Amino acid sequence: MRFWWQLSMPYQEVSLEELRLNVGRQKLDALMELISAIRSSHDEIDAWLADAEKTFPVIQDRGFSSDRSD
Repeated sequence: MRFWWQLSMPYQEVSLEELRLNVGRQKLDALMELISAIRSSHDEIDAWLADAEKTFPVIQDRGFSSDRSD
């Protein structure tokens, strides 16, 4: 709920211009698609996540998995 509230606030902690200066085009496009999905529906968020995992594969930290005790 807090995340939804933050998205609906009228101010921006990071401007779009700051993102353009500091984030590559591909990731900026993905971020804008995520914001659009969040404003749309849970299904859109799920679809975005599936696409994002294909485009930006999750990095598996071998050290993390070896430290787990389960």
